[in-house]
Amino acid sequence: MQLSQAHLRTLQTCPRQYQYRYLDSLMLPEATLTETPSQKQGRNFHRLMQQHLQGLDVHPILEAQPELKPWFEAFQTTPPPMIQGQGKAEHHRSLGWGEFTLVGVYDYVIFGQEQAQILDWKTYAAAPAPKNLSHDWQTCLYCYLLAATSAYSPKQISMTYWFAQGEKGANFYTFSYSDTTHQAVHQALEQCLNQLSQWLQAYGQGQDLPQVPAAQIPKYCHPCAFAERCRRSQPSGVSSIDPFLAVLKDLSVPR
Repeated sequence: MQLSQAHLRTLQTCPRQYQYRYLDSLMLPEATLTETPSQKQGRNFHRLMQQHLQGLDVHPILEAQPELKPWFEAFQTTPPPMIQGQGKAEHHRSLGWGEFTLVGVYDYVIFGQEQAQILDWKTYAAAPAPKNLSHDWQTCLYCYLLAATSAYSPKQISMTYWFAQGEKGANFYTFSYSDTTHQAVHQALEQCLNQLSQWLQAYGQGQDLPQVPAAQIPKYCHPCAFAERCRRSQPSGVSSIDPFLAVLKDLSVPR
């Protein structure tokens, strides 16, 4: 069973939603499956950056999709700080963990002599708070996977988010990885996957995965596409998986 940062984030938010989406393979309502113009533009920008960083001519893309020009010009004018080394776009990494396989697809990775840098392009309008982003499963999993599957030590790894719509001079966040963070992420993954294994055993016997606690219904259930299916008028009283990331909450956030 493959687990990406999206799977882990769904588990963290609501194990029952994870069940509906990935175990029961339930289709979301059609309205939630429709790609918005901003999502399509973001996907096209990622494809543009992939070709640009591979040394391919992107002018035909920019001529066909002029809405991407401001973002591409922003990258050329105010690029994120990037180390020297061999770069790989759309780089895949995976790591076996018992019955699971952790997977990550990186927008861009630079492999230097003594450092490795992960880069990720974000196209949404508002950047999240650095502390929230540092605790996000994408940051945690991508750095962890690279450290666990390469010769680089955790302290030699960093991850940079670049925001296409960010203000000049404040359009990127860089997070330094470390041995302490690596151990904390390992502990969080261990707790998360052990709990998931138990839930999967119970699921095989006909038991549903837990819902979020009643106190979190307004935050997580009201906007959820499966809210009606869950009938959250009867709170489950089951604890969520959020404590699995509590070990990360006090980590520093380098800028």
